[in-house]
Amino acid sequence: MKKLITIISMAALVVGVGSALAFKEIKETAHADSHSNALAKVYKSTDELVENSNVIIKAKLPNEYRKEQVSEIVFYVYDAKVDKVYNNETDQKISEGDTVEVYRVIGFDTGGGKEMADIVAPKFQELEQGEYLLFLNGSYDEDLKKHILIPNSPHQLYKSDSSKGLNSKKSVDSQFESISESEALPSINEDDLLDSIK
Repeated sequence: MKKLITIISMAALVVGVGSALAFKEIKETAHADSHSNALAKVYKSTDELVENSNVIIKAKLPNEYRKEQVSEIVFYVYDAKVDKVYNNETDQKISEGDTVEVYRVIGFDTGGGKEMADIVAPKFQELEQGEYLLFLNGSYDEDLKKHILIPNSPHQLYKSDSSKGLNSKKSVDSQFESISESEALPSINEDDLLDSIK
């Protein structure tokens, strides 16, 4: 349970720091349809994403998810089928073909019958089915008896460029496009990712 509290504290810290920078981020993301983009860290390079992730995988996400709430934090949980493991600095064994749970922070339940405070703009909360490049953090929770993997930024998720097709697994030069309107890092090339991991 201590590790779950640590993960929750980490998410709260991200929100706290993000709130302090909210006015700057709102100006930079003025074209977005929600101020919620200001509440989460935005990484400006592949190197930054790699440096702030302890698990990096390519995985297929289904349309289906389940909503879970831990304390006040609301998650959408996806069962991700792992296609490739680029980096894994955790004690969780992750191999190609495995299915792992990915907990994506969506918002906070403010209680008292009020609406959830969004961290992710409503139009970006549900992920489309497809192949994603996931930059994750997490650990094993002793009380829950399972690994909790959380994207290091709820906005910076990268989906395979559909023009190249999902069947081009042999291509090292795959392109992944940001699912959000963030201009900080609109796409990632698989070659650039491999260079950043070295």
